Amino acid sequence: MQDLLTLVQDAPRRSFAAGDVLLADGQPVDALYVLLHGALRIDKGGTTVATVTEPGACVGEMSLLLDTPATADVVATAPTVVGVLDDAPTLLATEPALARALARLLASRVQVMTSYLVDLRQQYGDHTGGLGMIDVVLDSLARDGGTGRRLASVRDPEPEY
Repeated sequence: MQDLLTLVQDAPRRSFAAGDVLLADGQPVDALYVLLHGALRIDKGGTTVATVTEPGACVGEMSLLLDTPATADVVATAPTVVGVLDDAPTLLATEPALARALARLLASRVQVMTSYLVDLRQQYGDHTGGLGMIDVVLDSLARDGGTGRRLASVRDPEPEY
């Protein structure tokens, strides 16, 4: 996250009050936001999936990398200041440091998810039914190259996993 803080050192700042929406699910994203201080809540379909409070954390990276609209709502939960990397798609193509920082961020997320998958297998590998299938579903999603995948709800009536 220090890499991203360095990248936004001279970038414009934006301030948000508690309750302000930074990103709205389904809306275009053309900037990458790096948290300088404050707190953000990430909601998908009315469910909070993450709370972000660590300086250097970013939001908008999935849309940037997948070239898709926002995949969740991002809402300030306290007075918040972010560094803004405008025209992020161009920066991603021209700034190797940004690509490297995002690659490190995503690699750390994969590492956490892989550890979680191992934990699930150890705990529930001998279960039948839903609990016994969690690791299978997560493993399938983790190994999928994502080519042609549409982003959908976990309650999709025809999931691709």
